Amino acid sequence: MPFDVSVYTAVVVPIGAFAPMLASITLIFRQGRWLGVKTFLRKAFDFQVKPLYYILALLLPIVIHVVAHYLAPVMGFEVADTLFPADLSISPIIMTIPYFFLMIFIGGGQEEFGWRGYAQKPLQERFGVVPASLLIGVVWGFWHLPLWAMPGDGHSTYPFIAFLIMTTSISIVYAWIFNASGQKLIIAIFFHAMSNTAAPLLPFLHMKDGKPETAYWVYAGVNVVVGIIFAHLITRDKNKILVILHIPLEIRKYFVGTEHV
Repeated sequence: MPFDVSVYTAVVVPIGAFAPMLASITLIFRQGRWLGVKTFLRKAFDFQVKPLYYILALLLPIVIHVVAHYLAPVMGFEVADTLFPADLSISPIIMTIPYFFLMIFIGGGQEEFGWRGYAQKPLQERFGVVPASLLIGVVWGFWHLPLWAMPGDGHSTYPFIAFLIMTTSISIVYAWIFNASGQKLIIAIFFHAMSNTAAPLLPFLHMKDGKPETAYWVYAGVNVVVGIIFAHLITRDKNKILVILHIPLEIRKYFVGTEHV
């Protein structure tokens, strides 16, 4: 009986997509049983966040994709106008609304329960925000590596190393917005979902087999620049700004150190 790779992919990809979430809940259950899980989920869906951070979570990914989308052709790289189907009866911009909510639940947002929801705080307490973010970014990138071995998956059309550079650098931005918002996981979820929503709307890819996806390097480079900017914001003494933004004292220490708060 021949091996059906499409069935394998259809089973393995969803398992992998929800593994960080399931792993985090499993570990929390082992530590705090059902009370710990309930507390974790209640914090995850705490929507009481200053509007500024919702705006940043939705706007920053769009800015990154706009820069990459329009910079790539300037640098001589071809990009598609959109990855949404051409025969859609509605505008791609309208299509992004339901697509965004899809990305929250099954298109990347759910991964944040593991990355920022579970791993970020203990790692940054031990290593600092930037080193912890880089470590999470590397794990996050390698977690996706099996997708490059699955025929028909769009990830295989662009270089894995560029993807790894992207996850490692943008992880710093995730850490900044997660901490700055008062460690509200919903903000990280929205940021991830909007990043994956902006990708087909403002693409730097063609997602076609055999077509070089060299423009992805531009996207990776933009993320590196943005990551450096936010690493600078994290490591500089920004206590005054953090006070103005009303960031809680217990969160400010991750940015400026206990001697400055």
